[in-house]
Amino acid sequence: MSDLLHYSAVLLIFSPTFVLGLRHSVATAFISASLLSALAFIPIYDVSTVLRLKGLFADLSLTTLALLILWPTLRMNRISLNNPDSASLCAIVLLLAVTLYPMALGVGPYDPYTLGFRPLALLTAIAALGVLATLRGYLVSKTIVLVVLVGYWLRVLDSHNLWDYLIDPILGIFAVIYLLKYSLLKYSLRNGKLSSSVDISRSA
Repeated sequence: MSDLLHYSAVLLIFSPTFVLGLRHSVATAFISASLLSALAFIPIYDVSTVLRLKGLFADLSLTTLALLILWPTLRMNRISLNNPDSASLCAIVLLLAVTLYPMALGVGPYDPYTLGFRPLALLTAIAALGVLATLRGYLVSKTIVLVVLVGYWLRVLDSHNLWDYLIDPILGIFAVIYLLKYSLLKYSLRNGKLSSSVDISRSA
């Protein structure tokens, strides 16, 4: 399983290409994403694009892998990721990223990365989040929690640190971009409703 996951960086090509292709049709999405993903395995100066991505981002976390699979699946079923479920998940990811990475680099007296080697407290917190997500009907969040817990139990990654199953740098970057976009969308919708209310009151 871990050998197969070494090539999982190809999903960084397949998933966004598939989602873009859905603007035309499912067939177009699948063909274009498959072709580009296949081309990514062709060596350029002895190194394929997939291996370059792996070298750049290292191993992707199970959270990222699950999102890269869920994203095109949900879009194919016309389900948007612009919802409180995805926003809550990205907010948690961003909080973990800004806490974990600076401290792991020596900012502060404590390195929370070591908690991943003794993960009882971390596993308990993740399970609690999974229960909360289930109660709220958050499909994406509860799926991510399930994937991470099962994947860690099976040790599908080379790492034995739970943090590596939860988060990676590219996921932190995605969380920032998503939350900015989501905030702008909410702001635009709120302003649109306010404008509509003002227009109605003036016409009245």
